[in-house]
Amino acid sequence: MVRPRRALEAAPPSPIMRRVVILCTVPLLIIAASAAGVYLSNQQQQQDAGPNQGAILPSTPATPSPESTPSTKASGPKGELVATKAMNDCRREVARAESVLEAAGDGVTHWREHVQAQTDLSLGRNSLDETKAIWKRTKLAGPSDVAKYETAKAGYKAAAKACQPVQAADEDQAANLKTCRTRLDKVRASLAAADRVIDDWADHLADMRKSAAGHVHNAQEVWMNTWRAAPPNLDKYAAAVDTLAKTKSCPH
Repeated sequence: MVRPRRALEAAPPSPIMRRVVILCTVPLLIIAASAAGVYLSNQQQQQDAGPNQGAILPSTPATPSPESTPSTKASGPKGELVATKAMNDCRREVARAESVLEAAGDGVTHWREHVQAQTDLSLGRNSLDETKAIWKRTKLAGPSDVAKYETAKAGYKAAAKACQPVQAADEDQAANLKTCRTRLDKVRASLAAADRVIDDWADHLADMRKSAAGHVHNAQEVWMNTWRAAPPNLDKYAAAVDTLAKTKSCPH
């Protein structure tokens, strides 16, 4: 009886071949593992970033925060300095304007007395001698009156922006600035009226000098015309000063 042949069996690999297989297989496994790790890492980043991470979005300008936005209103220590300086400048302007107005006081008073003397003489309230005495006294004071006012006025240059509102001012400072501005407006109105009165006084003093020098042949007529024209300016001055007296003074 014939036995069937066994299937041919492969000869076992030699030690050298096993080593070659191992050396080739290990690097391939390492490369595959690395590739898988990179893929998983990318997938995780995309999930964390959200569905729109890969899209290119239009850029928009950053909106500045309130702290970074420039402001025209000073604040803090700098703002306090600005408001304090504005208030001090305002007080100084009011004081300077009032000093000029005060310098007009004697001239206005003497001119009013000079005019009133003629009025009282015309109405029979005083004698001619009494009238002449008033005229002489006021006439002698006249040049000093005019010089005093003109000197004060020449040394004063009105500050156009004095006492204007200041953004940095707090509530009290803003109120004080407003009060001072109202006071300054009334002082300036009184100064405008004082200008006209002192001009009238100066013109009459000049007429009297010309008359004394024989350059005015109708001195009485000239004086009567001046006397009739004088009251309106004197009355406007009186009204302006009366309004000023009722106006609150600039706070200190």
